Amino acid sequence: MVIFAVAGLMVLSCDTGRWLRAAPAKMVADRTAVFDMDGRRILQDENDLGIINGKLTARINCRDVAGIGGLWSPPYVSSNFVLDGRVNGEKVPAKKWTWRPFQVEREGALGNVAVSSTTTMVYGHRAAIVCFTFKNSGPTAVPLELFTLGWLDSVRDWGFARPLSRTETTLEAGGRQLSLRQGKLAVVVAIDSTDWSWEVSGNLGHAVALLPPRRSGSANVVIAIGSGDEAAASVAQILGDPAGSIASAKKEYARRVGEVFERLPSLESDNAQLVRWYNRSLVHFLMNRWDLPEFVLHPYYSTGSVNGGCLANYLWNFGEAWEILPLFDPASARTHIRQFLKVDLLKHFLFNPITGAAEGPWYMINQEKIIGLTYYYVLLTGDTAFLADTVDGKSVRDHMVIQAMFGDDVRKPIALIDYGPSNSHLELRRRYAYNHIMPDLNARRYANYLRAATLCDLAGKPAPFLRDRAELLKPLLKQRLWDAPARWFRFEDEKGKSEPRYTVQMFKPIGSGVLDKECEEGLLSHLNEAEFLSAYGLHSLSKRDPAYDQLDIDNGGGGICASFPPQIIERLYQAGHPRLAADIMGRLLWWGDAMPYWGDSIAANCKDYRRDTPLQCAFDGVSAAQCIIFGVFGARARSNGDIVIEPRQLPFARQLTLDGLKLRGQSINVHMDGDHYEVHSGDRTLRSTIGKSIIVSTKGRQLQPGK
Repeated sequence: MVIFAVAGLMVLSCDTGRWLRAAPAKMVADRTAVFDMDGRRILQDENDLGIINGKLTARINCRDVAGIGGLWSPPYVSSNFVLDGRVNGEKVPAKKWTWRPFQVEREGALGNVAVSSTTTMVYGHRAAIVCFTFKNSGPTAVPLELFTLGWLDSVRDWGFARPLSRTETTLEAGGRQLSLRQGKLAVVVAIDSTDWSWEVSGNLGHAVALLPPRRSGSANVVIAIGSGDEAAASVAQILGDPAGSIASAKKEYARRVGEVFERLPSLESDNAQLVRWYNRSLVHFLMNRWDLPEFVLHPYYSTGSVNGGCLANYLWNFGEAWEILPLFDPASARTHIRQFLKVDLLKHFLFNPITGAAEGPWYMINQEKIIGLTYYYVLLTGDTAFLADTVDGKSVRDHMVIQAMFGDDVRKPIALIDYGPSNSHLELRRRYAYNHIMPDLNARRYANYLRAATLCDLAGKPAPFLRDRAELLKPLLKQRLWDAPARWFRFEDEKGKSEPRYTVQMFKPIGSGVLDKECEEGLLSHLNEAEFLSAYGLHSLSKRDPAYDQLDIDNGGGGICASFPPQIIERLYQAGHPRLAADIMGRLLWWGDAMPYWGDSIAANCKDYRRDTPLQCAFDGVSAAQCIIFGVFGARARSNGDIVIEPRQLPFARQLTLDGLKLRGQSINVHMDGDHYEVHSGDRTLRSTIGKSIIVSTKGRQLQPGK
């Protein structure tokens, strides 16, 4: 039984088919095109584009119809692998192309010859198939050529940089099949047409066919990487039924897309661009999922994926998905949290996907992320038993207390933490620093204490001192670091000298309860065009800060890490600032129309992205959809299991529907129309006005109207 209560006047309706007015037309059941993108609209450079199937990612050279420029399939890498196709000795420029997460279609022409290709990643294999069609409308025969080369290695380090192959291969040609061998490893390339035959010249593979005048032709090329036996077996299976392999890949892709929208709510609106932004955010669940036997987790969600960069799991990135991940894949949320707890988060911030071993230095954001991941997983799923699980000899509950108390000693008076000389929080590139006693990190400790305290309560082992420490922190933070004339917080260096650093990180404690009215209003006064806002987004550093650096996109001001604006938007909604939240969101909607996936950072004063990073498809891109669900629609779960819906209307979208929100075993639909909204769950429908909440009780007891 599901019971509703409204904060304020309740209006009950049992007519589950009646909405405020007709909702926008629902998307068709077949969603396989939802992530397609016309290549002519894509902003990314060729070097940053790729496709993936969970076992292999390949760079696509989109400027021509044939090129592939690298293969990464952990632990195997051929970073300089090349498949190059030519007509009359020239590359055929791509005039039209379409990107999909697992496939790219390209079309072009050179003289009288038209060429099209479809490159498809075949699920279940470390392999891809390229289907070529050729049409010669001219009076003379035309030579068609394929070239391939590449080095090959097996590597264990899948950290920040894209792994590189460093060992030359030996090429072996046998008719329509070519092998690039390095010991027991191989890249195998095979063609199904008898018109082609491979030859080897030095370290280059070369195949030629002659296309007669006014004739058409086709060829399927299969590429596989791995151990020699595995690669050869994949090639033989795929080439035995190319059409069937492609059909199977399309079916599996459709299943995975369907799975996304079965597990997560769909968004409908009279603002199509908003829907595209929401949907594009969800593509990162597909792009960053790996299913490899060599990995410690199955499935494994990587920080980055495309073209092998940042495939290790960074907590600062993974933790950005703390609310939406338990909705999409709760089992994986558990396994990834456990794996991170096996890492000493007081010393490291990532784990290697192959070994599971801790790597990298400690990042001072670790504690917030692991507590938040655990808190939202338990709250949104109701799985309180997880808190009793043991990891490295300690319960998950005890791990949370340890993380919350980092830098604190309950036997001593509360103090602000000196995080040391590292500049790693912002990684500013010039002489300016932000380190030691930092206000945003100290302020964020407040939520860490409260979330850990709630988890202790749910585990049946309360720790009331955590709430005590949180309340003692509030006045100390303001007394020590608040600069009233600047309406900002200052940081202190190792000598006690203080200065303001106008970083966007300071907006993240908003809504947590650690800031009083003066501080919150002061901080928000800086969210203006002269400081943090530009036409295309939010800046990570105020344009007035002396440390501002246009070239330093992520934290130096030129733009911002892609997950930060959605986080701040959500916090602004939760703190009661919907107009400001919507203003920032409206500046970001172009993301969904210009990039097939989002990387590390995106510019704010122009339509551009950070190009000097291998993290070109970041897992935390899902945070945009997260801020719609938990910010715009105001969904949240209480520790007693109740679900609260408190939506806010967007000025650029009158009608908004969230269909199929699954929380705590309930499926909930929310429809907004102007100043009113309805919530539907089970056989009950309730109507209210925007600004008042509706509470869905999962315990079958009557609730009083909320405050």
